[in-house]
Amino acid sequence: MQRWIVLTVLTSALTGLAAPAHAAAPTAAPADDASAIAVTLGDVVIDPKIPSKARVNVSYLCSVADGARSLTVSVEQQDPEDSSSKAFGSSRTPDTDIVCDGTVQQRQLLVQSKTVNWIPGADAVAIATVSNIGTTPSAAADSRQVKLAVG
Repeated sequence: MQRWIVLTVLTSALTGLAAPAHAAAPTAAPADDASAIAVTLGDVVIDPKIPSKARVNVSYLCSVADGARSLTVSVEQQDPEDSSSKAFGSSRTPDTDIVCDGTVQQRQLLVQSKTVNWIPGADAVAIATVSNIGTTPSAAADSRQVKLAVG
């Protein structure tokens, strides 16, 4: 029941919050904005040694939180030659790894495909979400379509 409530709150909070692909990295929160929350996707590249893993760079900013906080990254890619084959995976950081102090933080998360290897040069959809339960707004997200390259 609790997961359903958290998912409902997160889904409601994310409606309309996706930043455009050309968005700048989040900047430090103004002194009077204690509830600032933002996330920006950076590069998404395939690990050259393990093609089922992608490295996703993320910048985020959040205020001091009273409740749980997390950073979640998801990547999905359909094989352009086989519509029934999809690579997808997600990664979530533990709340103890998230620094919410009103300054911009940089993270790199590894996303393991649960099905097939990532395909270099093919389009993928990447989504990053930072939640900061206990503040308003409680979450922010950035999503965009990217061509995966081997890094």
